[in-house]
Amino acid sequence: MAMELLKFVHDDKWSGTFLALCTRWMKGRSLTQHLVLMVLAPLPFLLAALFMLHEMARTRPHEHANLERGLATVRLLASAAESGVYSGSRRQLEKLVETVRALDGVAAVAIYERSGEPLVVRGLTDVPVPARIASVRSAGLLHEQAGRMAFAAPVEPARFELAKLDSPRELPAPFAALPAIGWVYLEIDPGAMTLYGDKVVLTNLFLAFAALLGGAYVALRLAHAVGDPVARLAEAVRRIRAGQEAARVPVDAASPELRSLQEGFNTLAGGIDEVRRTMQARMEEATDRFAHEALHDHLTGLPNRRAFDRALDDAVSNARRMSDQGVLCFIDLDYFKTVNDVGGHAAGDALLCEVSELILQGVRTQDLVCRVGGDEFAIILRACSADDARRLVEGLCEAIAALCFNWESRCFKVSASFGMAIINDTVPDKAAVLKAADAACYTAKRDGRNKVVSCHEACSS
Repeated sequence: MAMELLKFVHDDKWSGTFLALCTRWMKGRSLTQHLVLMVLAPLPFLLAALFMLHEMARTRPHEHANLERGLATVRLLASAAESGVYSGSRRQLEKLVETVRALDGVAAVAIYERSGEPLVVRGLTDVPVPARIASVRSAGLLHEQAGRMAFAAPVEPARFELAKLDSPRELPAPFAALPAIGWVYLEIDPGAMTLYGDKVVLTNLFLAFAALLGGAYVALRLAHAVGDPVARLAEAVRRIRAGQEAARVPVDAASPELRSLQEGFNTLAGGIDEVRRTMQARMEEATDRFAHEALHDHLTGLPNRRAFDRALDDAVSNARRMSDQGVLCFIDLDYFKTVNDVGGHAAGDALLCEVSELILQGVRTQDLVCRVGGDEFAIILRACSADDARRLVEGLCEAIAALCFNWESRCFKVSASFGMAIINDTVPDKAAVLKAADAACYTAKRDGRNKVVSCHEACSS
């Protein structure tokens, strides 16, 4: 069975199939799972090897090993017992017997004197026939019965070799063969010895299992030490790709290389975040600038015609919904063409800027001043009665008329024509207000310029 298992393990087809299954399993797995598999992969092979050793140890024949062990033990026992038998010291022989019985597999021990009488007997249930033991001339197997192997050996006196210093010579006949002074008897239990071997194998298996658990623990620690920081880095990269540039990882790796990688990632992520913030700020700035330019006059900085239309829509809607009365005022500069013709367009632009500042200084904070044309301005007076609007607009008219515009050492006198229209809940729509204010401004131009005309005055004229 062990050979078949060994052949199965070394089979190329099985190895290829195993590797293919491992490769398929590892696809799509995390780094932690890869590390665990790499550490634990050799352990099943270790268990298989120990299992094969167990099978080999269990199935091999033990007879020869038991025979050799029994013969060696009985020879040592006969040699060690020579002094005790010769002196008749039972105490010495008892210590020797107890020592031998403590050996694994030794079931019984007996020592006999020359007459065949037992000196020390331990572990014997049936005392062997002394005559049979006395017939033993050398160490050997006496018999096998009841699952035990019995060995016997003579206890011989010590032999002395007589020799010259230069060359040895043969021993005389009286010294060549001395009679035995006693015998030793030994029984071993092969089953106990086999059980001991099984215990050794089981101990090895237990140690292998403990090694398996230790390897699993080491694999998990290694996986956590390496796999977790890498997994956090991967998650942070995914968050950054999703637009979360503020993603960071804790610098807590046990390895200096991984800590350096974590620090480098945080530095890189910080740089990306800073670039994003800068780009975002620039985009917002550009957006605000474009939005401002889309609703403001590039020369005077006042709201342009588009902003004016939106504001007038709101004013008309609020007047119809909440009875919030206001006034719309059109302003058309007088003699502006003269300034352009004499001083050029640069002079005209400078005049427009100066007039816009003058108008802004003359209105309230809640009012809106817009440039709606070349030399045309519009004012939306919010929450303002007709009388208050009249006084405010007349003040603006006087201020513009008093303006002396200096250009290239020349003073240009200009004025403005004002047309007013009431914004209240009786106004049908924005177009009606625009038409009324425009008609009033035209009337002011027609009737001599530098004056303020309301829509009622324009209609009555």
